[in-house]
Amino acid sequence: MEKYLNLIEKALMPPLTKLSEQKHLRAVRDGIISVLPMIITGSIFLLLGQLPVDFIKEPAYSGWIVDKVKFYQDHVSSNLLIPYRLSMGFMALYASFAIACSLSQTYEMDSLSTGILSAASFILTILPQKVLLAGAEKAEWVIPIDKLGGKGLFVAIFCAFITVEVTRFIMSKKLFFSMPEGVPPAVTRAFTSLVPSIAVLTLIWTLSMIVDVHVLISWILKPLVRTGDGLIAIILINLLIQLIWVTGIHGTSVVNAVALPFWLSYLEDNSAAHAAGAVLPHITSLPFYQWFVWIGGSGATLTLVIMMFFSKSSQLKSLSRIAIVPSLFNINEPVIFGLPVVMNPVIAVPFVIAPVVCGTISFIAIKAGLVQAPYILAPWTLPVFLGALFSTGFDWKAVILVLVNMFVVGLIYYPFFKIMENKALENEKKRDA
Repeated sequence: MEKYLNLIEKALMPPLTKLSEQKHLRAVRDGIISVLPMIITGSIFLLLGQLPVDFIKEPAYSGWIVDKVKFYQDHVSSNLLIPYRLSMGFMALYASFAIACSLSQTYEMDSLSTGILSAASFILTILPQKVLLAGAEKAEWVIPIDKLGGKGLFVAIFCAFITVEVTRFIMSKKLFFSMPEGVPPAVTRAFTSLVPSIAVLTLIWTLSMIVDVHVLISWILKPLVRTGDGLIAIILINLLIQLIWVTGIHGTSVVNAVALPFWLSYLEDNSAAHAAGAVLPHITSLPFYQWFVWIGGSGATLTLVIMMFFSKSSQLKSLSRIAIVPSLFNINEPVIFGLPVVMNPVIAVPFVIAPVVCGTISFIAIKAGLVQAPYILAPWTLPVFLGALFSTGFDWKAVILVLVNMFVVGLIYYPFFKIMENKALENEKKRDA
């Protein structure tokens, strides 16, 4: 364990710490996290608008129930999808604002005006089209909204970075209009932002005239997007997260800076596909990790806490009474720092291995069509069974998959748990002697 910790401390931690503290990646992480409430709200409306009620049309049900279902599908469902399309469907637009705000705050710039400029530059990458709408006498200009959601998330990040860096450069060279003293601060800020606005919007507009920014960035990131939705990515991501956690650093926060945009992009693609009645294209969106891999928190520690609850050791039993309720809601810091898992050579082994195995089992089960792929972002503090159920649109087989994963996790943890329990019992006997 000492050799491992030395290796992690010298070889892995310096670059990872630098990565987690990098201003742009931190802005992406913080900006997207600030958009999560909007995404969760949109997911709830999607869930309500896509209730699995088709089976009620079977002859076994009476006419009035069938009529209610038909009314729901013809009138209620389509209206419930409107908040989904304008919240989760506009994810990239909100993210472009939030990421620019977060990054500009690190530079001590005017975050509000920079965020607005970033959102405007992002919209400028989506060229309007002239379309003849139903019932209209002439064609109208419209903006395709499919690029405002997960598909446009990486373009939103690009626009946020360009906006902040160009604005910062202009400000550092003092290329802006200065207002005399006594002018209200709001007016001063407006005129100060004028030159950066002209520069950024002109730059993005010129670029959009030359090339489709969305197509270009999609082409550049295509290998990463494809690889990130595979089994190899599941294994590598979980190994990295758990190894970092063992050293006492929040592994999920470090990895989120890079992985979260991909996971949310997959989620939005799945949500849009489900709303359109199409096959869900991705497996490893954010809910995949939340509900089928990190069961009870990083390291899939819920099963470990349950074993501790029935332990012969009074020390482990007492800790489990403190940790059991938070673990049910996916908060496992009491276990990680109370057991502890950090710097613990015994329990660190299953802590690292268990999520990898859970991810592999879940990937195979969803790939084989045994379980619905997640397409709803449920609040991460839900109990794991409810979260798995909601994220898959009430697929009861998702609960079975969670139970299977918990059983396998128990097999992985058990021999190491017994070593730890025996050591605790030995120490308790010495203490009581």
